[in-house]
Amino acid sequence: MMSDKQRNSLQGQIVEAVAQRSPWEIRQTRWYELRHHGLRRTNKPWPKAADLHWPLIDTAIEKLKPLFLQQALGMDVVASFVPMRQQLNAYTKVAEDWFNYKIRDKTNFTDEVLSWVDYTLMSGRGVIKCFWNPGDKRVGFEAIDPMYFIVPAYTVDLQDADWAVHVMPMSVGAYKRMAGQFGWKSDSKTIEKIRGNPQQDDNVPGAATEDDAKQLREGITYTSNTDGVIVWEVYKKRDDGVWEVYLYSPAAVDMDLRDPMELPYDHGQCPFVDFPYEIKDKGWFSPRGVCEILAPFELSMTSMWNHKHDAMTLYNRPLFRAERELPNSINLRFSPGQILPYGVAPVQMPQPPVSFDQELNQTRAVAENRIGSPDYAMGSAMGGGSDRRTATEIQSINAQAMQSGDLRARLFRMALGKMYRQAWGLYVQYDSKSLRYRFAEDSLDADPVALHDQYELEPKGGMDMVSRQMMVQQAINRKQLFQNSPWVDQVELDKSIMELDDPSLIKKLIRDPGQKQQDELEDETKTIPTLLIGIPVPAKPGQNFAGRIGVLMQYLNGAIQQGQQFSPASKNAFMVRIDSLLQGYEQVATNEARKLRAEIQKFLTSSGLLQQQQPQMPMPPAGPEPQMAQPPVQ
Repeated sequence: MMSDKQRNSLQGQIVEAVAQRSPWEIRQTRWYELRHHGLRRTNKPWPKAADLHWPLIDTAIEKLKPLFLQQALGMDVVASFVPMRQQLNAYTKVAEDWFNYKIRDKTNFTDEVLSWVDYTLMSGRGVIKCFWNPGDKRVGFEAIDPMYFIVPAYTVDLQDADWAVHVMPMSVGAYKRMAGQFGWKSDSKTIEKIRGNPQQDDNVPGAATEDDAKQLREGITYTSNTDGVIVWEVYKKRDDGVWEVYLYSPAAVDMDLRDPMELPYDHGQCPFVDFPYEIKDKGWFSPRGVCEILAPFELSMTSMWNHKHDAMTLYNRPLFRAERELPNSINLRFSPGQILPYGVAPVQMPQPPVSFDQELNQTRAVAENRIGSPDYAMGSAMGGGSDRRTATEIQSINAQAMQSGDLRARLFRMALGKMYRQAWGLYVQYDSKSLRYRFAEDSLDADPVALHDQYELEPKGGMDMVSRQMMVQQAINRKQLFQNSPWVDQVELDKSIMELDDPSLIKKLIRDPGQKQQDELEDETKTIPTLLIGIPVPAKPGQNFAGRIGVLMQYLNGAIQQGQQFSPASKNAFMVRIDSLLQGYEQVATNEARKLRAEIQKFLTSSGLLQQQQPQMPMPPAGPEPQMAQPPVQ
């Protein structure tokens, strides 16, 4: 563990990193204000003039969120498992379903993933914490505001950072609850020492000198709220790659709120995963968010919108001029039918030099193309025409948008995969004995053999996650293209459509091909009593003809060996049923069916079941498609 000298050195590095990121903090504050409230007009042309805010940034963020939510939660399971050792496919499927149940139903992942994405779109980089909660005995997730996560300014890969700090501002009451759950110090002396202080005296670090005062950051290193507490969870990487964890308050650096420890997780990684909105030059603060990219466009549109309303105010409430001085002009009232005094006439306002609506639409179109989220209705307004977009034009725009969305999806899937691997490692380490899980409407027990750490995990699904409707259409087109291919698993094609429509339907509707075949064979055995009493049963299209013929021939062979006698009506019913199945089989596999017909003819003749007085089983003439046999009239 660190010595006092090493701790002071680390504290100095943290404070220096906070100071170095001050320009970034200022920008983030501006972007937050711009998105949520807008930057108000500083100089209005007259009192109560328009002061509007065009929500371009907030609209763009809300349009982009479904893209990432679809990546995380849009499939039947959250992650695909690839075993790195030899094992049955059934074990891999169990691991996928067990992990999917834990993530969806037993964690707060669904709530936190939206905040994680929102922080990324706002600030350019979002951070989520993946940890084991010993109180609830489950994996926990916490989306962290980038303002409350500190790393060295030179950090490129989070797992390669020298240290990382999770800043946790909370109330005193929240701290006491956390202390009771995680074993932190919570005596009155400790609380009094770390709680906020509104006075800058000797008890407040950094109040003594002007240089120290520059190190204060409200909510980061200090709080003036007497009911507030700032807690730092500091992760420091040793030379051997092991992470050490320290918990203290910046108000009392020398007092540990929990005993220092090595990170107990077997995966050996810092329990944070970052998601950058874009990748360009190196650096932690390099990625830009939607706010920074669209800020100039929103400011332009807001200014233009306000000027449009200013013009509307002037045009709807015109000015008047008088050729001579009017006494008591303040008493004049203008109403319909009013006769104006002599020499009073309205001022004719000139037309604006530009079309406000056209300029707004053009700016909006450029902004939306800038982030790869085009609005198809903007093209005609931007070009000044009234023609609708053609199908070819929309397909071209769609292709460009999909490329941009694919890049964002790949970045998010990379981060999502890292987080899933950390979560799986925690479940294998701490919760591998809890085998009960739910799949669709069934409650099952996982086989412990399937729960091990030799898997490669990646988010489930493909990359083209622009919209669910587009994905469904692609899956349907794929089904139509490969529906007759003998090398493509038809069941998996059907599943790929259903998991996009409603994943719960897979368990209800998809049946294993082997089980379906077994069900058909059992169904054929139920026709035998009907045939024995002499009632013919015609074949139906789409049945397993070869399997059903095998069931009948096996029964007849066994009956003959036991000396069973058949009535003429039952013999006729069996012959008609077999002939009907053979004709149906010929529609699927002609050569195999005719070969099987010859073998059956030979068997029935040698066994005496096919006599001259019974209907023969002639070979049908070669033709395009033989018809299904009809039962003879009794």
